[in-house]
Amino acid sequence: MRFRDRREAGERLALRLRPLRGDRAVVLGLSEGGLVVAGEIAAVLGAPLDILLTSRIEAAGPPATTLGAVGEGGLLVWDHDALRRFDIEQAELTRLTDRARAGLAAQVAVYRHTVAPVRIAGRTVVLADDGAATGTTAHTAIRVLRARQVGRIVLAVPVADSRVLDRLSREVDQFTCLRPLPWMHAVGNSYRRFSAVGDAEALELLHREPRRPVEVRR
Repeated sequence: MRFRDRREAGERLALRLRPLRGDRAVVLGLSEGGLVVAGEIAAVLGAPLDILLTSRIEAAGPPATTLGAVGEGGLLVWDHDALRRFDIEQAELTRLTDRARAGLAAQVAVYRHTVAPVRIAGRTVVLADDGAATGTTAHTAIRVLRARQVGRIVLAVPVADSRVLDRLSREVDQFTCLRPLPWMHAVGNSYRRFSAVGDAEALELLHREPRRPVEVRR
């Protein structure tokens, strides 16, 4: 089974997440593509929609290794296990961190010029993406959300590698995946249409007025 596009995947996830209506949830897109999925969920839940802006601190590979991440407001989180394994010199760590901060600043310049971040401390957060092949981005995002002291984290993905999903499910309070796969090469293989989502489309989604919950029928 393949999804028609990200919107259809979001609609199907929203059916599973309807019990969260009235839970003061916030829906966050984990990427521009994830924002399309998140938009459909937010519409059904009648919840605020936002994009989670983070930038990974990575050591060169192959494969590249995530050492931590920077989030909005100067938030810095580290994967201490990775730091111990790779024993990177402080000067190099500083260089990698500065590069990640520059990447985040570029995202903030695009998205926060006209879209203020939604307050998420203490609230249920639905973290949505269009798929999880390696789980690296989701793992980083979860660490950032925990550092921002959210209430509960609900991970919502249409498709994921089962081994990755098993690991991520232990890091969140609840998860929903429509299509776990025993082996996954690329997220795009699970969609008939999987074109890149540009900044203009992402900003259009974020500028939508909050709506009443939408009924989605099976």
